[in-house]
Amino acid sequence: MPGNLIKLRFTLNERSAILQCHPGTRLLDILRDDFGLKGTREGCARGECGACLVLMNGVPVNSCLIPAFTLSDAEILTIEGIHSLKSLADIRKFLPEKDTFRCGFCSSGIQVSLTAMMLVNPDPNQEEIRQALSGNLCACGNYGGVVAEIIERNSRKRKYARKRSERS
Repeated sequence: MPGNLIKLRFTLNERSAILQCHPGTRLLDILRDDFGLKGTREGCARGECGACLVLMNGVPVNSCLIPAFTLSDAEILTIEGIHSLKSLADIRKFLPEKDTFRCGFCSSGIQVSLTAMMLVNPDPNQEEIRQALSGNLCACGNYGGVVAEIIERNSRKRKYARKRSERS
């Protein structure tokens, strides 16, 4: 079936990516199988759990639902990109620590959701954080721990900023 292949050009974690694949190949499979990015996980395969979330053109999407033919010229950011890109260093400081998650299966999807939120709102309140998490299922149910950690980190950030401005 080589005649059924399409050639894709897109940006993956701020790098140019070129791939030849079937038009219906899921983005999730492309990330995991073709690029070895295993941080994006498959949970429900129906777009309901959030384990496979990535940012596509800055918007969180369930990669299990995105067919390859929609990727031309798209900008894809995975959990690996979030953790490694210098441009996101400030945001990474406010993502939950690994020990906040109990089993960790939901952690990459939750961190992608929170990154999307913080790109537009770097100092969210509790309700805004809960809204950002609404597309993620956590089997352990530690949503409260995630929210509390984000609120605490933002509180420390504000205190530090206040102390710096008092010194000036």
